[in-house]
Amino acid sequence: MPMPTLRLISSLKSLAGVVLAMALSMPAMAQVSDLTTQYRNGDAAFRLGHMNAAFGIFTARCKEGSGYDCFRAGDMYRRAMGTEQDYVAAGEAYAAGCDLDYADACLALANMHFTGQGLAEDFPKARALYEDGCDLNDAVSCAVLGNMMYSGMGGGRDRIMGADLMRRSCLQEVEYACSQVRRYGLSNKGERSNTLRRGWWNGN
Repeated sequence: MPMPTLRLISSLKSLAGVVLAMALSMPAMAQVSDLTTQYRNGDAAFRLGHMNAAFGIFTARCKEGSGYDCFRAGDMYRRAMGTEQDYVAAGEAYAAGCDLDYADACLALANMHFTGQGLAEDFPKARALYEDGCDLNDAVSCAVLGNMMYSGMGGGRDRIMGADLMRRSCLQEVEYACSQVRRYGLSNKGERSNTLRRGWWNGN
């Protein structure tokens, strides 16, 4: 029987390496598949205290285009739940959720830039993100945006619009807005801004 050539031996070794790599990747692939079948969603895993599983589902579904799951993944990055704490990754997840029109993600990212927690303090960027959340009908975002507009923080000052936003947020039982209305001595009635926007405050 002829001895195998060096080229044949090399080819067999390469094939063995490919097979081994496929075998090693199968458990990880199976694990992801198991997560989606074992738990209805990331919240189900979270409620059971299975943080690694919850994080895996949230991040996977964020990549599939779920703004809510991006927001939840961002929270877990920020709070070091199911993964190591990573403020940059948290910001990226929140940004993805905001881009998908999930208001809570816009608010969370705005808060990080407003406070400088984990990301650079940036009032103009925070204000723009609060505006995004407000346009998506989030009353808390509208309250903070109103305060920033009233005081001229992070951009131009517009006391009429700012006061209007805070009053309307207070009517939505946002305590922060009510405290600012009292602080500035504003009544619940006042001049309304005529600036048209698509947020919830366009109502009467």
